[in-house]
Amino acid sequence: MKLASLLGILTFLVGVPSVLLTLFAYPKLRRPLMALMAFSTCYVKKPLYMEVFFVQYRGVDRGFGVTVADLLFFGFFLWILLGGSKEKIVWWPYNTILWQLLIAVSVLSLINSPVPDYGLFTLHKLFRGYILYWVTVNLVRDKEDLAAIVSGVMAAVIFQTGVVVWDKYVTHKVVNRSVGSFPHPNTLAMYVDLIIPTILSVFLAGSFRKSQVKWALIAIVGGLICVVFTKSRASLVIVCAALASITFLSILLKPSGKKVAIALAGFLMVDFMGVLAAPKIIQRFEKAPEASELTRVYFNNAARAMANDRLFGMGLNSYSWALANTDYYWYVYAEERETVKDEDEFRESRMGQSRLGTAHHIYYLFAAETGWPGMIIFIMFIARYYLHNMVLLFRARDEYCQAILLGLLIGFTTLHLQGMLEWIFRQTQVFYLFCLLSGLMVATGSVMKEIHGKV
Repeated sequence: MKLASLLGILTFLVGVPSVLLTLFAYPKLRRPLMALMAFSTCYVKKPLYMEVFFVQYRGVDRGFGVTVADLLFFGFFLWILLGGSKEKIVWWPYNTILWQLLIAVSVLSLINSPVPDYGLFTLHKLFRGYILYWVTVNLVRDKEDLAAIVSGVMAAVIFQTGVVVWDKYVTHKVVNRSVGSFPHPNTLAMYVDLIIPTILSVFLAGSFRKSQVKWALIAIVGGLICVVFTKSRASLVIVCAALASITFLSILLKPSGKKVAIALAGFLMVDFMGVLAAPKIIQRFEKAPEASELTRVYFNNAARAMANDRLFGMGLNSYSWALANTDYYWYVYAEERETVKDEDEFRESRMGQSRLGTAHHIYYLFAAETGWPGMIIFIMFIARYYLHNMVLLFRARDEYCQAILLGLLIGFTTLHLQGMLEWIFRQTQVFYLFCLLSGLMVATGSVMKEIHGKV
């Protein structure tokens, strides 16, 4: 076992009990630690991120991950089980059955997988994601708890803005597309797109405390800056549509002159930012390489073929392996196969390795790795959260809860739209954020019941 793996295991074995003991010794730190848990989903990066049994692999997961967020939510998990919260435990949160079905079909996919150990990496992450979701549902019991999670993700956006500005204008580390503390520009854009609709929604509702208003504004503007600097074409369109939708729906739900004034000021600000960034944005759209679009099509063709060939797919987290090591490879090099003299030599060449990677479509990726049944379960899993969010929003009478639910609904919409073009949902940061916000959404429903019951 390598030293890095030993350090990862040791970090988990020491970190989780430390969080548990802190919660029992200092109960008042519960909400600050909740905010830190939410914030830490944005910083899954070495040295604060370790992969136990790491392998060099071009797929999604390359080891059993240990992050700061893991230490916190597993600590909270044990604290809740040991009665630290003194609240009735929600043993089977909303959508647990579909969580179990998703994990079950993932296990089935590993039976005939060529690399089942790679699948265990992702299976481990699915289990951790459920624990994060379970913990969030059981932690958030009132408005102050809601505010702690919102503050945590808002701090994450502000932090990423600082990293982006620092790298671009101080160290000049980034000269083209900003990445923040993420592995890819699109990950940063998607992470931010998930959060800022909720911040804007709560801001328009006037539900931030006076001391938080300026930070909310910084987060909204900073989030836009992050997305613009990533130069992600899809994310630019999606974030503009998301913020416009939030503004329109917020005014529609509860019209006020203040909201209209804020909307006009926001429009002018975005318009001003657009004028400054327009030349580079237009250039990004005009000079987008056709090859990258074609590669996305090739990836998806290969994914559909894998799903058609095997009932439960190639196996969780094995798409990239199958693409590199089987005849599915030629789905992304179909035109070259007719002209190459030595197929094996071509596959080992730089050109022959350049298009390998992961399917750029989250639904087809699940189909490739867990079969069409796996993809259907995943869609049902996502859709049930989405529908529940809409039902809760329709029932909400408390303005703060309504604002959070509206923001989450639009944020989840950005994730689903981006999922048609990317596999970013499976990256740890975005996956953890989704689990956290899904838990926040379900917990908001419970908070609403308490509020409505007291009216």
